[in-house]
Amino acid sequence: MAEAAAHAIELGSSAGQGAFGMATGIASGAGPGFALKLPGRVPDFGPRAFLMFRILWFAAFALALIGPIAGTWQRFDDAGRNSALVSGSRAGVALAQDDLTRIRFPVGPEAAAAGIRPGDQIVALDTIPVSKRVPPDGGSETDRLLFGDLLAGAEDRDTLLRLRSPDGLEREVPIRTGEAHIEGAARSLGLPGGLLGFVDLIHLLTYPFLLVSAWLLFRRKREDVVSSVVSLAILLTMATEQPSASFLALVAGVPEAVHQAIYDVANICLIGGILLFPHGRLKPRVTIPLLAALPLLLFLEGDIYRAFLIGAMSAAVLLFLWRLRTAAGDERQQLKWAVFGFSGYAFFLGLSLTLDMLKPGSTSLAQQLSLEVAAGFAFGLAFLLLQAGLLVALLRYRLYDAEVAISRSASFALIALILAAVFAATMEGVKEVILRFFGRDAGSVAPIVGAALSTALVNPVYERVQGWAERRFHRRLAEMRRDLPDCLRDLRHFASLPELVEEVLERIASGVRSSRLALVLDGRVAGTRGSSAAEIEAWLEATALDPACSSNVETGDPFLPLRRPLSLDDGTCLGWILLGPHPDRSRLSTAELDALDELAGPLARAVRVVQAREARERSVADALAAQHRRIEALAATIDTLTSARGHKPATEVD
Repeated sequence: MAEAAAHAIELGSSAGQGAFGMATGIASGAGPGFALKLPGRVPDFGPRAFLMFRILWFAAFALALIGPIAGTWQRFDDAGRNSALVSGSRAGVALAQDDLTRIRFPVGPEAAAAGIRPGDQIVALDTIPVSKRVPPDGGSETDRLLFGDLLAGAEDRDTLLRLRSPDGLEREVPIRTGEAHIEGAARSLGLPGGLLGFVDLIHLLTYPFLLVSAWLLFRRKREDVVSSVVSLAILLTMATEQPSASFLALVAGVPEAVHQAIYDVANICLIGGILLFPHGRLKPRVTIPLLAALPLLLFLEGDIYRAFLIGAMSAAVLLFLWRLRTAAGDERQQLKWAVFGFSGYAFFLGLSLTLDMLKPGSTSLAQQLSLEVAAGFAFGLAFLLLQAGLLVALLRYRLYDAEVAISRSASFALIALILAAVFAATMEGVKEVILRFFGRDAGSVAPIVGAALSTALVNPVYERVQGWAERRFHRRLAEMRRDLPDCLRDLRHFASLPELVEEVLERIASGVRSSRLALVLDGRVAGTRGSSAAEIEAWLEATALDPACSSNVETGDPFLPLRRPLSLDDGTCLGWILLGPHPDRSRLSTAELDALDELAGPLARAVRVVQAREARERSVADALAAQHRRIEALAATIDTLTSARGHKPATEVD
């Protein structure tokens, strides 16, 4: 986006209207002025900008992968530290978010039995007075020491709380700090203690899908700003939410300000991607001030931050709906699915933020835990719907690279699962056999036999799974690879060359789905799809094709970048299959290119057979025509002779 802004300002020589309809002339009236002229769309990354972005993206990907895993492991390793869910629960109280002296409600039956009530205020800890109001990140040095031990102490100990009730009466309440308070409260609610530390991590269920989605969006067309920025936003959000946030703070030592800035950048990238989806167009022009306002998130906090974020999300979705009204064709269908994803994301993220805003006002642990679970579920569902909408839109409507990546990921996952099952089953079987017949432990024999059998099965399992993946994810491409060679063997015996060309182009267009397709034979256009013959002819005049068809060619030509030669076994070059990119400007997949390579040989032989057959048929037809002309000439001669002798002409004889 910064690169777009750098290219956006263009100086003019006359006063006029700026990009937002505002006069930009000099205040004195007459005289020279300047005008802001913005591009119609955000340009793709240049080489240097893409290199820098790529480094940033891979760093974010590593953090999004390592952070949640390390943070979750930290939770397991320190599973007893459940008091972090509710501030102050180590002392049996839930403290207010903005004032640590104010008690919202007691936590656990022991605290309730001790007489702690909602609305009580802490006036002293262990007989040491505290300030009248203690914010979480403020207060005196004494306040920070006393409340720091109360909130995050490492050891359980007896503490004396001096409380002032709302009616002004003060009393002392002895209590022992520890995890027993919140665990007892959870048990009274029917919640197992082992699950208590993970109630705020329900959104982790969506993380594997989010990682795959981020990778697919980045891989789609990496120079494309919109897809790449949305992909980066997903990764940064995963890297800054819990449990990765704990990893950043406690293990990596990332300062809170840096952590918050990364989170803000994630939201800026995400909303910016929504505003610019799918092609980066800066229309309507109100998109520009909205994009310019997004950096304010870096300076806002608290409820104002959440309100601004919800408002920006709502504005982005409304603009998206406006853009949907003006779209047509495949882009309209694409936008419909994207609207579903973005609208679902905006709604559930807004719901999650709203629930987070309500948590500090909870009046009981049950209410706070319910809000925590609901907020986490809404947060995970928001991102799940966003990625589902994006991927369905782009997979169903022109995101061909993602389709390939999904099939490949599914294949590898299934292969790994099958081989792991074979290894485990073999190892257990060998252990059981040795134990039953020899009465001793299998030792290292079992894993060796399991590994050997798994290795032997790699190739057959791969072939079976690959065949399944092709039939499942690339049905038309698989049908083209399977059926077209047989079809060519049949057609070459009776079809004309134009009929053969039309059938081949129809099947290639269905299986490969390139934006343009042409078949060139003997230097002439034999057939096209997606472009007219005149356009292909004009392109041929401006492009030098290798007359020897020496190799496959993949160029940077924007019109027909892919060329597959039609060569016979003796090296004779009959022509070329010319292909454009996918309609979304992405290159053809390796599977598609392999299918075309497999098809080139049979197609070249079929073309040669048809050409030879048609040449023979023309030769036979010419010979028959010549014989017919000779017969007619002989008949005419006979008629002339018989007429001269007074007989009936030969042509009138039965």
